[in-house]
Parts: sequence; C-alpha cells; structure tokens
Amino acid sequence: MGIVRLSLDLPSDLSDTAAVEAAAAHLAEQRVRDWTDLSLQTRLTHDDPHARTYTFTYWRESDPS
Repeated sequence: MGIVRLSLDLPSDLSDTAAVEAAAAHLAEQRVRDWTDLSLQTRLTHDDPHARTYTFTYWRESDPS
C-alpha cells in the first residue's frame, strides 16, 4: 500500500492526457488493481527524438505481492 512509480517509454508527441491514458492501459494490461490518482510527473528526452520516458505515480491500496 502506498505510492508507486511507473516509467514508460512512449511516443514523444503524446499529449499529457494521452500519456496518462497509455499508463492506465498499461496498468490494466499488467492486471494492476486497486490503483487511484494516476499522475504524470516527468517527461525525459533521450537520443531517439520520437520517444520520451514518461514517469507517473499512482496510489495503490493493496500490497503488490
């Protein structure tokens, strides 16, 4: 239980809203349950101009194990 950090490499042209939606879809694909308050924290560029590393945080009610 607590705050969890998630980093994803996503296309650099995503809007903030689309990036959060992609993170929510990732959590669903990974079958992460009991999460709330998903929030975009940072966008980091790297050598590939078409991708960025987006970092999110979210609250998880249950123990991830």
